[in-house]
Amino acid sequence: MLPGLDFERTGRWLLAAWIASVALFVGVPSIDLWISAAFWRSGTGFPLGNRELWDLLRNLLWDIEIVVFVIALVACLRSLARRRPVLGMPARAWAYIWSVFLIAPVLMANGVLKAYSGRARPANIVEFGGDSLFTRAGEITDQCQRNCSFVSGEVSSAVALSVTLWLASTMWRGLEGWQRSYIRVVAVLIPVFVTLQRISAGRHFASDAVFGALLTLTAAWALYALFSGQRPWRRGGEGRS
Repeated sequence: MLPGLDFERTGRWLLAAWIASVALFVGVPSIDLWISAAFWRSGTGFPLGNRELWDLLRNLLWDIEIVVFVIALVACLRSLARRRPVLGMPARAWAYIWSVFLIAPVLMANGVLKAYSGRARPANIVEFGGDSLFTRAGEITDQCQRNCSFVSGEVSSAVALSVTLWLASTMWRGLEGWQRSYIRVVAVLIPVFVTLQRISAGRHFASDAVFGALLTLTAAWALYALFSGQRPWRRGGEGRS
């Protein structure tokens, strides 16, 4: 079984985050421009995007996320075949991790939203020296043909990796308290770093990152109900089947 989760409380926090984000970025779309403008310089564009170390770390994280996605599937199948945990986690946990990556970053973020939203990236809009028009978050447009700005697939994937680390820190036996805390701090810092890198490089608006993160967190929350065997509609959201 997976660790217990208060679905009701988590759901309320997610709903509040969605409402606040929509009110902020859809209600006041210029906030995206203000944030991106802080990293833009006339004549040089988005200079922070040229930092090799940042790009190296970003690509390394992307590769790690792909590896985790593959490992999760292999570990799930191996655990089912052997009928025992693999790398300290049961098949259900690995299936959950694989599903979070598949549904949020792969299918929803990259497969649907980035493919069809049509939102131009910050570096490509008129306000920052490009020739495309700015559109607010969530608006379907034609300013980008492929691999568009909304939402950030890399932030979505980074959050999926964070979910993996957080779950592992809970399920791995034998970890000291400081080790669990360290893993969880890393889990939080990963999407923060990716978000800062993508915004400062002019590759994404802040709203792309926020909604990419919320997309994955919401998918992870919903899938947890499926894979944990819990009943979120029971009082307190912590009942087990």
